[in-house]
Parts: sequence; structure tokens; C-alpha cells
Amino acid sequence: MGFVDVLKAAGTAIAILVVNVAISFGVVATYSVFVDPGHVAAYYQAAAQEIAPLSSIAFGWLLFFGAVLALSGKPGRSALGFALTVFSIYAAIDVRIIAAVGGLWASAPVVALSLASKLAGAIGGVWAAGR
Repeated sequence: MGFVDVLKAAGTAIAILVVNVAISFGVVATYSVFVDPGHVAAYYQAAAQEIAPLSSIAFGWLLFFGAVLALSGKPGRSALGFALTVFSIYAAIDVRIIAAVGGLWASAPVVALSLASKLAGAIGGVWAAGR
């Protein structure tokens, strides 16, 4: 892969991260309005610590699947190489953010499951595209 392909992979990884966080906010907002309304903000902030990682697992693999399916088809570029580059950049950013807030070791099993599901989604996107 060329330098431009790596830049595109980085942009894709960042876009997936942003959309995944936005979905997590939406899931927490839906929870606060429809599932368990009537609490103070601190209650929902604590609930978000539980809900957001599960939302990331539930929707993250779909984001990777769709992005890789749509973007991996450039002629002359390895689709699997592109998918793995997108995943690697995403994982590096995600792990660094979680470590920066001090939650990496406490949530290591959830982080591992989340990243494994995203890797599966990325590889599934390559497979579905037939590349």
C-alpha cells in the first residue's frame, strides 16, 4: 500500500471512531429517555460507562464491515491490507484513549472483545466484497 492508501485508511479509522462514539451517545440518550428516565445527570454518566462499551461492540463491527466493504476495492491495493491497516490505526487510537482515561486494565476483557469484533467486521467486509 502506498502512502495515500495509508492516509485513506487513517481517515477511515478516525471516521469509524467518530461515528461509533456518536452512536454510543445516541444509545445512552435513548436509554435515558425511553428505558430509565427521571434520574440526575450523574446517574446517566455512570450508566454510560457500562452502556458505551457494549454499544461499541454491538455497532462497531458493523461500521468496520460497511466501511471496508465500500472502500477496499481500489484496483492494485490489497483489500485485506487496507482492512488490517484501518483496524490497526483504529485499535492504536482506541487503546491509547482508554489508557489515557485510566480504564485499560480494568476493562481489558471488554476492550479485547470490542477489538476482536471490529477485526472480524473488517475481515468480513473484505470477504463480502469478494476481494
